[in-house]
Amino acid sequence: MELQALPITLLPARNGLWKHLLGTGLITALGASSVYWHFSTLAGWGLLIVGGLLTPIAVVQLLPGAASLTLDQDGFHVTGLYRRTSYRWDEIEEFGVYLPVPKKKMVGFNFRSGTRPKSFFMKKSRSKFGYEAALGDLYGPSPDKLAEMMNAYLRQQAEGPVAW
Repeated sequence: MELQALPITLLPARNGLWKHLLGTGLITALGASSVYWHFSTLAGWGLLIVGGLLTPIAVVQLLPGAASLTLDQDGFHVTGLYRRTSYRWDEIEEFGVYLPVPKKKMVGFNFRSGTRPKSFFMKKSRSKFGYEAALGDLYGPSPDKLAEMMNAYLRQQAEGPVAW
């Protein structure tokens, strides 16, 4: 696999973001119609509240700069809802693919021991899925290709900086 010069930024698949917006819009509409037509008022209010909270989040994710995965010489940075979380290459052990739900592959990763404190949820995730953390989106390539690419950059950074 030939690697691109760092830094690179990968954006989430737009069709996936539109599906999220469509799904949350449908939940909101179902809740609103249920309340309006008195089918099931309690369930309708529940759907209306959940959809009403998730729909604006889905809209924001469609805005430029709201979501991305950036790889540079220091590590990788995951941006979601304009909030950026950074991870250094030297604290990552490995990347891989797992199936948290059927037919939905995700890229997971583990931290080297002693680099980050292991929370209860990280330990549970590792015991159940094999990975302590995950990338929330596919960012273009398939999960298998993205994990392979991330492992290649991880190996490259472990071997030392490369002059581009």
